[in-house]
Amino acid sequence: MTSLQGMTAIVAGAGPGIGRACAAALRREGADVVAGARDAARLQAMASEMLAAVPPGPQLLPLAFDFADLASCQALVEETLDRFGRIDVLVNVATAGGETSAVAEGEWESWRRAFEVNVIGTMELSRLAAKAMSANPGGSIVQVGTIGTQALPPGRARYTATKSAMVTASLTMAKELGRSHVRVNVVTPGFVTGAPLTAMIDSIAIRTGAGADEVSARLAAGASLRRHVDPADVAAAVVFLAGPGARNITGIELPVTAGR
Repeated sequence: MTSLQGMTAIVAGAGPGIGRACAAALRREGADVVAGARDAARLQAMASEMLAAVPPGPQLLPLAFDFADLASCQALVEETLDRFGRIDVLVNVATAGGETSAVAEGEWESWRRAFEVNVIGTMELSRLAAKAMSANPGGSIVQVGTIGTQALPPGRARYTATKSAMVTASLTMAKELGRSHVRVNVVTPGFVTGAPLTAMIDSIAIRTGAGADEVSARLAAGASLRRHVDPADVAAAVVFLAGPGARNITGIELPVTAGR
């Protein structure tokens, strides 16, 4: 029997990369998965590809929703409960505010959007899911953070500031939900392979005149294991924290950074 057999998991922000990897990994471990993201067409295409790759097994339900819309967050939870009758796992892969700009530029509308998604929407979805989990009782909420909250790269303040706020709120929530046996943890990835890392490498290569492979190797050398992190590595940590093997782990931030 797989570790999450009979459970229902929501992956919010189940787009390409980490979100997709988490949805696939949770389903492989036996959980019915509700995959939520803003782009309905891309979400449906992703679900079709995943079902074609592993046709038998747990259900995969794609649902379009918007982190920044609190009513949409509530609808995602309600539709999950209507369909499956329970929520055991919530994985939040919220991403907003990743564009580069200095704090001094004062682009506060983009900051507001980042707070709406990375903090308010994420914590509202966590609150609603925790309420459903408490009825069992028990459950696991796993938030996806960023190593940027420690590295503080210039030009990324709105992203790192909002992710830092999310981490603080989540670790506090872990203390508050202990009596309901609902666990809350954070997974913090390092440099993750995929389109955003490729774009960053290309940007550095253009700015410095170095080759993309050279830039990638230089960035990887900043990690003890001398490599980048794959989305599947992050998903493996999420599955562990979601499952029974982590039943006494709550209120932690787990780095998946290759030792960066």
